[in-house]
Amino acid sequence: MYQISPGRPVSAGLFSSVMIPQEPVVFLATDQENDYYLYRQALYEACPMAVLYFFGRKDELVQGLQNTVFPLPSLLILDWKMADRQGYALLNQLRQTPAWQAIPVVIMDSDPPSVDLQKCREAGYEIVLPPEKTYENLVERLRGLAHALIL
Repeated sequence: MYQISPGRPVSAGLFSSVMIPQEPVVFLATDQENDYYLYRQALYEACPMAVLYFFGRKDELVQGLQNTVFPLPSLLILDWKMADRQGYALLNQLRQTPAWQAIPVVIMDSDPPSVDLQKCREAGYEIVLPPEKTYENLVERLRGLAHALIL
């Protein structure tokens, strides 16, 4: 088995050494399947080189972070209203895992937010944004996040 890491050469038997491009990787954790297409299209328009992975439950997200199949994300967008409601535990787990501490996390919550901003700050995460109501605004938000946090 060969582990392929972005930006590092890989050699294997008959294959010549190849370079895997370093592309921004975004993990989106939401249980709203109707958001998948919208975010995929908006992120492509905002940052065409980004690779987007969806996780429908927070435990799937943690497995994705732990799994060597997925690259570590450049950005994590977390829907705070997911069904299992384990947001603070997840933020603390991210903070306590050295490999995950540098991943920027954006929490999407209602307006006004239901998240306890103080608990988020204590866990080291402060970006809490309401969901965008239009596609154009979502594209602009993702473009701004990409330029500020991952490009």
